[in-house]
Amino acid sequence: MPSDRVLIVGGGVAGLSLAIALRRRGIPAVVIERGEPGPTAGAGLYLVGAATRALAALGVAEAATRVGAVIRSQTFYTHRGRRLAEIDTESFWALCGPCIGIARASLHRLLAERAAAGLSIRYGTSVVALAQDAEAVSVECTDRSQARYTLVVGADGIRSFLRRLVLGGPEPRFRGQVGWRFLARRPPGIDGWSVFLGPDRAFLLLPISADEVYCYADRSLPQPLADPPLGRLERLRTAFQDFAEPVREVLAALESPEQVHFAAIEDVVLDQWSRGRVLLIGDAAHATSPNMACGVAMAVEDALVLAELVGEEGPAAAALARFQQRRAARVRWVRTQTDRRDRLRRLPVVVRNAFLRLRAERTYHANYRPLLDLP
Repeated sequence: MPSDRVLIVGGGVAGLSLAIALRRRGIPAVVIERGEPGPTAGAGLYLVGAATRALAALGVAEAATRVGAVIRSQTFYTHRGRRLAEIDTESFWALCGPCIGIARASLHRLLAERAAAGLSIRYGTSVVALAQDAEAVSVECTDRSQARYTLVVGADGIRSFLRRLVLGGPEPRFRGQVGWRFLARRPPGIDGWSVFLGPDRAFLLLPISADEVYCYADRSLPQPLADPPLGRLERLRTAFQDFAEPVREVLAALESPEQVHFAAIEDVVLDQWSRGRVLLIGDAAHATSPNMACGVAMAVEDALVLAELVGEEGPAAAALARFQQRRAARVRWVRTQTDRRDRLRRLPVVVRNAFLRLRAERTYHANYRPLLDLP
């Protein structure tokens, strides 16, 4: 072959995880990232036990547990603060590893540090063009470099350029919600995953350290809206002014609209994740809305499974097809549960609250039980 290297397009969770997994199998990889070095966009992450198990295979889970906060329960409240249900997540995920709340920048740093041993990342660089033949992919990048690779992997996120370049789309789909994300001082009494549910809005607080929480607020809308920085804090406080404490407290403490990341909630649905020797993984291939909190788990599992198959069979097109065959059912399960949970959120408030009081734990177990198995 002209080259035995793998090109990974994207230096986020999926791309860095793949670089680490390939190196552990002795497969050389090059990572390019269109952004610059430093903290990634976003605020916090909730890692369910399946994600922790996958990170353990990369040698990162122990550090993530030290840096973040172990989450032992999920508690549902009405927007007025009345408790509806509490789920013992620690027991459910005991065989996989703890659930963890962690700052996105912290997880990215841990993965980058692990990947940096024997790997250089070319920042500020992306793909301009590529062409395939029977043996390799010829790639031209924005830094004017040209090289041939036996495999090119698109790990460049929900708005993947490689997806558009190689597969022609599709573009992300709006999921009927918009969301705000930010970090705040951890209020007293917030010891686990805690969500306050209103008629068409929700506000989640997730500890990510001893003194900090990740906050995620969303609102259901028929069409996406813009939320420019000017006036953002006032609009956000107004939207959640009828919510119980500590919601109003953490919103009142915000000082700048730049603290808050706003985006429409979108997903990506693809029938085919590869063409020839070019393959998509993570959000580039199968992004979902965040209510199952499985984005990191699916991305890191993708990396582990792909590295295993490439290590055993090489980067032939047949191996890439086997990758999708092996991953598709698990990804489809997560998407199906995501859709069901979104439908639950849209039920009339009285019906939704009664359902959570009576069936929250049983539903949680049903949603996640298949993910207890190895990917």
